[in-house]
Amino acid sequence: MPTERLPVGLVPAGSSLEFTNDTIPTALQKEHALGPGHWGVLHVFEGTVRFVDIASGEESEVTAPDHVIIQPEAPHRLRVTGPIRCRIDFFRKLEDDATMRTPGSFAEEEVRQSFARCEAAGDFAEAFYTTFINASPAIAPFFAQTEFGRQRKLLRDSVFLMVTHDVSNPEMRGLLDKLGAVHSRAGRNIAPKLYELWLDSICQTVKVLDPEWSQSLEDHWRVRLRAGMQIIMAAY
Repeated sequence: MPTERLPVGLVPAGSSLEFTNDTIPTALQKEHALGPGHWGVLHVFEGTVRFVDIASGEESEVTAPDHVIIQPEAPHRLRVTGPIRCRIDFFRKLEDDATMRTPGSFAEEEVRQSFARCEAAGDFAEAFYTTFINASPAIAPFFAQTEFGRQRKLLRDSVFLMVTHDVSNPEMRGLLDKLGAVHSRAGRNIAPKLYELWLDSICQTVKVLDPEWSQSLEDHWRVRLRAGMQIIMAAY
């Protein structure tokens, strides 16, 4: 089981589409490497992917819900032999360059205003949990002993911070690192694939509460929150 962690201080730099054994690009199954200063996290949501380290010749099985860290400039390839669902999240070093914006930073003001409209229209956290718990039978057991008054406040405050603070902000990063540790395999053991249901439920809540909802607005919510999700998922 992979145990390697990302270096401290990396920030998200986007992600791939979610791939299946039918859609995974041929290029990923041939020798390739990430650029200098760029890291990847291959998340396997279903099935098994074989990760081949070209330099050493070693081949590792990465089985759901595990992930594997891909280092900069390290030649590798993926080998797929059965049904899978997987995605690659990308990270980079934070540089003192104003042009190097983190994903979702462009959408901050639009999503912040949307969140304010949602709160004016109803209880965001309560609406979210109604949707989220019904999204999959796998979710309800995690909340069997939950005191929802406190939980709703934690959810509201966490989403507010993710909306209004960039992932490179020290306060935001501290929160995300804490959430990553709490929800990791050693903590509450929240499988990475459940975060997609979390994001879907957030967006469904926005659709219900925001009178100015549009597909474009939902896309911006998704890109704004996904960067934080990447950090939490990488801690699994």
